[in-house]
Amino acid sequence: MKKLIIQFFKFLLISGTGWLIDTTIYTILTVILKYNVIFSNILSSIPAITFVFFVSTRKIFLTHIGKFSLKQKYLIYILYQIILIVTVSIIGQMLYNISEPLLNNKGLLKIIIKLTITPITMITNFFVMKFLAEKL
Repeated sequence: MKKLIIQFFKFLLISGTGWLIDTTIYTILTVILKYNVIFSNILSSIPAITFVFFVSTRKIFLTHIGKFSLKQKYLIYILYQIILIVTVSIIGQMLYNISEPLLNNKGLLKIIIKLTITPITMITNFFVMKFLAEKL
């Protein structure tokens, strides 16, 4: 249990860096360039996902080389992320559409939505990454 907690906090640190990458790109796309939430969230996630995967598999999790190579695990992780990101992006866009009439500052609303969905994806990503790295 202690190992799991240590891994989780290390993952939070690395994911936090990935989140900064993601959120910076997302903010530029939504607030400055005025792109919609769904497109921006999908596009901003790609560099963050790649960063978190490769740093985590080298620094946090004991990468088990079994049936799948690290490259194959990355492809599996990308497929998982595509499903997760598209789902979360659709939910984020729906939340934006519902909340838009309630808040005059549309840029702030887009950031609030990003902050709302982040904890869910971060916790899910930890367990998926742990499984991919250590069990497959």
